[in-house]
Amino acid sequence: MGITKMQADLYCGNCEKNTLHEVTYLGENIEKITCMDCEAYLEISEKLAYTNYAAEMFTRIATKPVRMTKEINDDLSKFLYSIPFRVVTKPYRMIREFKQFKKL
Repeated sequence: MGITKMQADLYCGNCEKNTLHEVTYLGENIEKITCMDCEAYLEISEKLAYTNYAAEMFTRIATKPVRMTKEINDDLSKFLYSIPFRVVTKPYRMIREFKQFKKL
């Protein structure tokens, strides 16, 4: 799960007009919407954000065997070559992802 930022033309209640907004996604869920003109923002509650993060994490864990099986079937040698590095670095990547999530 990553953090993605996109821009969209939305109506700002503070500016009372359509303005450019930055929409921050955490995975597939909107985390924050910020007006680029007045910098007013709408933020999803921390509890809801953690709930969505946990649900998405569970889905990722539950689907991992299927995704790994697909990798094995697609290219066994590439899978065998990359798996030792991935096993070692995965905890660090997960910690970095969680720290990035907490910064929002």
